[in-house]
Amino acid sequence: MPNLNSFVSDQVLEHLTMSEKKYLINIFQTYKGYPSLEQIWGLMDEVWLELGCDPTKMDEKVAAFYRHPVWMLNGLFIEQHPQSLANRHEFTNWVVRQAPMRIADFGGGFGGLARFIGQALPAIQVEVVEPHPHPAGIELVASTPNVRFVPELTRSYDLLIATDVFEHVLDPLALCAHTMNYLKLGGQYLIANCFQPVIKCHLPQLFYFEYGWESALTAMGLKSVERVSYGRAYRYAQDINLSAARQAEKFARKLYPLLKLLPRGRARTGRLLMKLRRFR
Repeated sequence: MPNLNSFVSDQVLEHLTMSEKKYLINIFQTYKGYPSLEQIWGLMDEVWLELGCDPTKMDEKVAAFYRHPVWMLNGLFIEQHPQSLANRHEFTNWVVRQAPMRIADFGGGFGGLARFIGQALPAIQVEVVEPHPHPAGIELVASTPNVRFVPELTRSYDLLIATDVFEHVLDPLALCAHTMNYLKLGGQYLIANCFQPVIKCHLPQLFYFEYGWESALTAMGLKSVERVSYGRAYRYAQDINLSAARQAEKFARKLYPLLKLLPRGRARTGRLLMKLRRFR
């Protein structure tokens, strides 16, 4: 029987429920420690299928999926996974170079990235936007005074962050437009997505965004600036135009069945075709 203290800090352990502790004990016993990233994806898929989740519906089954202890396991895993930590460091270093004063990490999970940023820039305000944060996440964030959890976006921000968020929602463009309402004109938006069939909660009806996302955001009013780790930084350059973004989305969706026929280079070809069209 594994000792949870060998894998989970006392600071986190005291905020876990009995069912979460039992789940972790079973996982650590099965995998002799933390699973690999691919194994965690497999565990997520098992839960998705067990609950009977439908990717076209954001119903109670999907809500139960995101409340499942597998996501708490994922949050703990990220805290010690070398590649995930490297991504956080790269995101943090980029944010530091932008010298913002007010930041929101939308869908920021356990607040790990926010803590990195808050520690690197102690004079700024960092908000982690999570309607129902895990008590362990709240405890971890409490050690960084300039970082706090909030249930929703509040005032205007110099910089927004959304990593691994939009591929999980039915209408990512509408959600992105909503978040932009809280970003100052000229502000920065750091976005990282994976519109690919890595795990079942990456909604398959959105996979055309693998090549259509950047064009849609450009049409919406975000200017692509540079790549940052596996994400991309944008500048809020023009007024929000969701209608133009919808045109780009419609064109990307039409291309999808044709690009699926290509043996390779589908994303690259799709991005090229998207750039040949103007949507704004």
